[in-house]
Parts: sequence; C-alpha cells; structure tokens
Amino acid sequence: MTDDLSVLVLANHSDAGRFERHYGPLADVTGETKLLCLNDGANVENAETVVVPTFGHHVLGLLALSIRALYEGHRGEYDAVVSVSLFPYGCLALALKALYGYPAHLGIIGIDLDHHAEAWYGAFPRRLLHRFDTLSVPGPTHVEKLLELGHTRNRVCILTNAVDIETYAPADGEPTYDYVWVGRFSPEKDPLLFVRALAVLARDGEEFRAAMLGSGRLEGELRERIEADGLAEAIDLPGWVESPIEYYHRSRVFVSTSRRDALPLTLIEAMSSGLACIAPPVGSIPDVVEDGHNAVLLAERDPETIAATLRELRANPNRTDRLGKRATAVRSEFSYANAREDWRRILDVLVERC
Repeated sequence: MTDDLSVLVLANHSDAGRFERHYGPLADVTGETKLLCLNDGANVENAETVVVPTFGHHVLGLLALSIRALYEGHRGEYDAVVSVSLFPYGCLALALKALYGYPAHLGIIGIDLDHHAEAWYGAFPRRLLHRFDTLSVPGPTHVEKLLELGHTRNRVCILTNAVDIETYAPADGEPTYDYVWVGRFSPEKDPLLFVRALAVLARDGEEFRAAMLGSGRLEGELRERIEADGLAEAIDLPGWVESPIEYYHRSRVFVSTSRRDALPLTLIEAMSSGLACIAPPVGSIPDVVEDGHNAVLLAERDPETIAATLRELRANPNRTDRLGKRATAVRSEFSYANAREDWRRILDVLVERC
C-alpha cells in the first residue's frame, strides 16, 4: 500500500497546468506529497506546493531550490524522492539519496535519452541513470532503449502521460482553423518547420487558416518568418494558452513537428479531443500512433512532406473525420485513473528496493 507514504517531488514546468496533470495522480495515492518547484503558478490539489523564489534569475532559483531540497532531506520525513528530468532535478534527487539514503525515482523526458545519453558526454548521464532505484518512461520504445543500456526490466516502469478526459473530449461545431500547432517555441519543438510547410501550401495557391499556440525563445524569429512568407493573415498567434481545448475544438488537424520528444501531451490532448493528427515518429509517438488508422506518422520531417500530408487530408475530409474518431480511443489509455495505478506500481517497486 502507498497511502501512508510521504514523497518529495523535485521538478519544474514552464506550463503551470502540467503540475496537476503530472503529480496530481501521484498525490492521490500517497499519504503526503510535497512539491518543490520554481513556477509560481504551480498548484497540485492534494499536495503541498513550495514555490522557491528565483530572484529574477533561473540559476539563482535552482540554487535556492537545491538548498531547500537539502533542508527537506535533512528533516528525514520522506519515504522517497521523485524527480523529473535528469538535469538538474534528477541530479538533485541523487544527491539526497547519497546524503540521506532516500530511494530515488526519475521520470525520464525526451532529452534525457534522445540527447544527453547519446551526446559526446553520454557516458556520464548513462552512469547517472543506473543510480536511480526506479525509472519511468511514457511507452515501450523508451523501455527498449533503457534495456539496451543495461537496465533491468523490473526497475523500468511505463507512466501514463495523463490528460483530463472530461475536458479533452470531442465537441460538435464547424472548425475555424484548418490546422493547429501547440507547444514551446523552441528548437526541439521546431515551430519554424510548421511555418515552412504552410509556406509551401501558400506558394501552391492554397488558402487556409492556422493557429500556433505557444511562446518561447524562437518567438521573434517565428514572427519574422511568418511575415517574410506572407502568412501574417493566415496564421494566428494567440500566445501561450493555459488550456488549449477551445482551439482543439475549433480546428480540423493537429500538427506536431518535434525534432525529439518523449510523448507530447499536446498530441494526446488533440487525439482525445477528436482531431486528426500528424506527427513525426520520434520518442514514444509510434507507441500511440498507428499510422493511417488513428493518426498519420510523417515519412520525413520536412516542409514538403508535411505540406503534402496536410494537402491530402484536406482533399479527403472523410478520411480526416475517420482519423479523428479513431484517435479518441486514447481516452481509455491516458486517463488520470491509469496514471494513479502506474504511480502505485512505481512506488511499490521504489520502496521495496530499499
């Protein structure tokens, strides 16, 4: 049983809405959960959330969070430490394990395996991964990667990337947008690729409306590219939207352009909402997408391939509708209830190992 466990969580997300989705199911199955983070919008209903000040600088915030984590660890009131993302939060969890003996869990994100573990310095992060008592990943593809790195199957768990299926549900109505893109304006999400694909359509004389929801360090370059390609009237940029369900309901097709990813929550949200989706075969996306049945996997991640796929879907509205209807089957797999059961299994293994 996990109901009497006390867990310390070390993590941060730029989107405040992610905290409840990721750690709400964990807090629901433990006696006490305390979250240390930097986002002052963070809130988890059944957990104590401690927002550490950044003093206007992210590095100072990380230093302050590290000090607070060491203080919490020294108090000795926890049964386990849960972290998400190897650098820096996983490293901090390992420090608490070394100093105070807490069993440590790491929730792996895409960059941990797809970048850090394969980079020139990859031997170091690969060694660190072996020091965790349990690891969680979003799907079988990442399980296989960890097994190839020498991890034992009993310490690698699949954790449901849950969405609120009551909120992210299909709705009737005529869409306003042909295409929608949602995410951080960052190199790994590659929003510029989406703009280049739309530019291909525009050069071929096609008219469309698209929305790009997000913010990030590429926003200036993105706006310049949209202007240069003459797409300012075709693409709406509403900024970061806390809950994009309104835009899902107003769109026909969801597009993901990630260079790397674990399993994007936005893809699961869009599928749960009944959109036809196209995405590259990165991370654990192929574990969810059955190409041509419930979504489309891109054969190549380039503007021409994306444009051709969008053109084909627009020319075949019946196929687009079928993809959207079949996509909603993810609702039975990516629920909060499933995430709670996953956390119970993870905690059972985590505490048992120690």
